[in-house]
Amino acid sequence: MLRFAMLLGLALVCFTATTLPAAPRVTDVSLRGLTAGKTTRLTLQGNQLGPNPEIKLDFPTNAVRVLPESNAKSLVLEIDLPEDAPPRHGKLRVATATGISSPVTLGIDALPSVPFAENIESLPIAMTGSLTGAELLATSFQGTKGEQLVIEVEAQRLGSKLLPLVSIVDERDTQLAYSSRVTTARDDARFVVELPEDGTYTIKLQDALFRGGKPGFFRLKVGEFRFADLAFPLALRGKQEGASLNLLTTADDDIDVPAILPESSTVEPALANVPVVVPGSFSGRRPRILHSDIPEFREPKPDSQPGSLGSAPLGISGVLAEPKERDVFLIDVTPGTKYRAEVFAERIHSPVDAVLVIQKADGGKLAASDDQNDTPDPATTFDVPEGVTQIKLLVRDVAHAAGPTHAYRVTVTPESWADFTLQAKPVSLNIPAGGSTTLEVVAKRRGFDGAIKLNVPELPEGLTASLDEIPARADRALVTFSAAADANQSAVVSIVGTVEIAGRTISRVTAIGPEEPTFGLAPENDQIGIGIIQKPKLLVAWSGDLPETALGLGQVTALPVRVTRGENQKGSVRFSLITSQVMPQKDGKPDPSQALRLEKELTLPADQSDATLTLVTPTQLKDIAWDVAVKGELLAGDGKKVLATAESPARRFSLGSPLFLALTGEAVVRLKGTISRAGGFQQPVIVVANGLPKEAKSDAVEVAADQSEFTLEITLPPGIAAEQLANVKLVATAKRNGEDAPSNQVPIRLDTGAK
Repeated sequence: MLRFAMLLGLALVCFTATTLPAAPRVTDVSLRGLTAGKTTRLTLQGNQLGPNPEIKLDFPTNAVRVLPESNAKSLVLEIDLPEDAPPRHGKLRVATATGISSPVTLGIDALPSVPFAENIESLPIAMTGSLTGAELLATSFQGTKGEQLVIEVEAQRLGSKLLPLVSIVDERDTQLAYSSRVTTARDDARFVVELPEDGTYTIKLQDALFRGGKPGFFRLKVGEFRFADLAFPLALRGKQEGASLNLLTTADDDIDVPAILPESSTVEPALANVPVVVPGSFSGRRPRILHSDIPEFREPKPDSQPGSLGSAPLGISGVLAEPKERDVFLIDVTPGTKYRAEVFAERIHSPVDAVLVIQKADGGKLAASDDQNDTPDPATTFDVPEGVTQIKLLVRDVAHAAGPTHAYRVTVTPESWADFTLQAKPVSLNIPAGGSTTLEVVAKRRGFDGAIKLNVPELPEGLTASLDEIPARADRALVTFSAAADANQSAVVSIVGTVEIAGRTISRVTAIGPEEPTFGLAPENDQIGIGIIQKPKLLVAWSGDLPETALGLGQVTALPVRVTRGENQKGSVRFSLITSQVMPQKDGKPDPSQALRLEKELTLPADQSDATLTLVTPTQLKDIAWDVAVKGELLAGDGKKVLATAESPARRFSLGSPLFLALTGEAVVRLKGTISRAGGFQQPVIVVANGLPKEAKSDAVEVAADQSEFTLEITLPPGIAAEQLANVKLVATAKRNGEDAPSNQVPIRLDTGAK
């Protein structure tokens, strides 16, 4: 992967605690930042933070110490950073014998980190606090005339729900500057202010909408430091020799910095975000450029000679620096080919609200776009007429806005250009030792429908991944992670998908978390935590073999499973089904009748370990491979409270036949029989079918006194269920001495073929 990552694991202190059922969870952190070259003491509040915590970090340290006063609800750490620790936003996770936590984001820079207070003793400073609802916080400091300060609030970028609005006032309460919802800062706040005189200044902080959500933590930074959210160009292909990057910032000291592009790795070519090293006193999330797998160009300089940039596919980075600026590019294309052009601005947190126009070289319009359904970034497809070998591509801001951070990237690719994205929503996955857990990986495709091979590099010993392929024509898979019985090493990993198409290798990293990935961009978050549950209360496994073609339309399949309860666990186990099928909808509501499902809910008694579930395949199902796993819930004695859950490995099934035969019209059943009368009894007889549902039709048959044979017809409607016909019986009745005399009853088995 094209990124720096180091995972540091430490387990230094033993806690006195009992086995806990849930994974570690961090609910609060005393400081949201670490200081380079210093030792920072952090207190993490939460649950299941011990015993024997292992601290997982994605940034280098000199040492990490877990202090003796730590316990399962309060983890106290000392983290030593080297002097040259690169400024960045780093991730911290806690792993214990019950699993691994979600990540906590920390700011790493040279600023001293302290809790929020009403007074600032010295600058620079980074203060951690919390604000919710309509609260207003204030802190004051002594300033000097001519002093230029950056005042910035990190909240959204750290995972907080606070939408910060920050301002500064002088001793007369005159507002000098304010900021909120800076686009490039992911809706956080930042401004630069020059102090007009010596005196006391007050910084005020509140939620921009006066309804700050929880958690509302923030990191307020005050001082002289460099910042930048974007670097130009926005994308490079490979390690372009001599490439340099220009920081895009509203500060006055824009500088050129060298591009840091790691050497090629085993998963290239892949879209990846590459952090840029910024010299000097930088603070914040490092700007990133996209490592692209198509040729990338910068907008030509104003004094350059006009000419084609190259042939599609390609990408172009540009900046709308001046008001009413229109950038125009000449691109070579193939006549008779359909292309897709797309602008990336809002989705890379640029303030540009772009308009895109495609013209022939002589000015004839081919296509135009303003917004897409889910983003203000424009995209359009266009056909290149015969005889046309070049097109003009125009980009401008809809309001003619401009500035040093108004950057965009535009791509032009053939519409048939194959691509895909991958997503897995959980940010952590906890696997029982000796068992398995499934992870749904979802693909979106363009231009191909083949299988996507999935790879999980750097899994530690004792962990394996199976069903590591999204089948052809499918849009998801249940990747199974399994842990050996003696596995004890947690990990933070990425999942990479790769396809080979017409000699072209396409690799994409899986986006981790709820934010959907975007074609043409690398995901913001691409790492998932893998934890091990050391003493699981429950395991679920398959107990028999099944053929890969075990599914049949409208048929049922037996699923044999076995559960293993942990030590001192004796509860019943309730089962449910996990599949790679999205629940079908009918009239906007879930339609389980068209889903892979269990025939009925099954709960295994506490004294049993083996069960056979019945899988029902609907009569309409796409002819692709489907993944199926079984989930078990260990129940308490009341049969309601869930003590633990576990999953079987997923199995991949396909249809044994793509056909299902069903009767769609009425079924007419003819029953032939005879009447035997006692000697001397010569009366007409009425034969009827009793027990029929009201939807069925059958007329009584009269057998004349001198006849013995009869034929009775029963008309059954389509789709009638077999259980509705379970109690149908024939009976004959005749008059004897003025009263009805019934015959014996003959049970009749009726079956329309419906399931």
